[in-house]
Amino acid sequence: MKRTILASCLTLAVFGANAASLDDISISGFGSVGIGQASNAVGYAGYTDKHMEWEQETLGGLQFDFQINERAKFVTQIVSNSRYDFTPKFEMAYAAYDAGSFTVRAGKLRLPLFFYSDYVDLGYAYPMLRPSQEVYENVVLKGYTGVELLIPIEFENSSLLLQPVIGVATVSEDDSKTIGEVKLDNMVGLSSNWNYDDWTVRGSYFTAKADPTCNDTTTCAVATALGVAGKKGTFISAGIQYDNGDLLANLETTSVKMEGYFSDTRSVSGLLGYRIGEFTPYVAASWVETTDNDERPASPTLDTLNYERASYSIGSRWDFEQNMAFKLDATYVDFKDTNGGVATNAPGSSSYKGNSMVISARIDFIF
Repeated sequence: MKRTILASCLTLAVFGANAASLDDISISGFGSVGIGQASNAVGYAGYTDKHMEWEQETLGGLQFDFQINERAKFVTQIVSNSRYDFTPKFEMAYAAYDAGSFTVRAGKLRLPLFFYSDYVDLGYAYPMLRPSQEVYENVVLKGYTGVELLIPIEFENSSLLLQPVIGVATVSEDDSKTIGEVKLDNMVGLSSNWNYDDWTVRGSYFTAKADPTCNDTTTCAVATALGVAGKKGTFISAGIQYDNGDLLANLETTSVKMEGYFSDTRSVSGLLGYRIGEFTPYVAASWVETTDNDERPASPTLDTLNYERASYSIGSRWDFEQNMAFKLDATYVDFKDTNGGVATNAPGSSSYKGNSMVISARIDFIF
């Protein structure tokens, strides 16, 4: 299956070249190879204490850009990572048309929820080893299928980019973990980025209706208990970043609300880094908590949805070669006397862990 998908794309590139011109086709790629281990078996960021893990931070991707004419192009991106057993997946497949004052894109696109949403798989693009687990992994949704506009607005000393979105999305069973595959219908939203000198301020608002599909007794029981079918969910985020080429400071915050008993959460992450030649040392902190604990009746199933967690990281990026970077990170996690968002880490049990430590390293590259 993996070979079939990749072969099909390469064949498309070759035949596209015959039909048009090699000048109209651009092929690029990226990848990461990582290793890490945790201090216990809780599984924060996918790591345990059993042995050194090579798969969690390892992935590869190819992007094909086909220039249809002066105004239109088609873009497709394939990514293979351990999250989905290295099965290649189309993360992007869209057509774009430049109308002059705005650009319209339609197809399978990245969902602009966060600062790094457009290139969350491209580790080389960001300074830290991985984006905040408390913010980015709290909403496991990277893409959608639909239509969006990119509307740039130029001011005298700054610029604004508005990005209205409409479409549908799917949270896979691997990502939802407890309630099976979840389709998000009637999704609409708006993302905006304002750039002024070394500052970037962004915000987004999205809403959708949940439609879970379960295939076994356990997930069906959980989905029924949570009562999320047909319920509306909202996502709000805001962020600010300062980057003058040397000093880098980033702050993001989110609020997620879902009708029914599924957890409502709020989260925040911050990072401070400084570039010193080839090196960018950084410190980071993140926090997430559920905000609707009092709204759920007490039960063993629903109690697992109440949690809080904080993480503190120190690390560095080393750009040791052109288009290559080595990153090292140490993250301490405090579960705040809760399960920390890991249902099996039940407070009061003999196996409960109140904290965890994860040491990891990774090489990111682009070509």
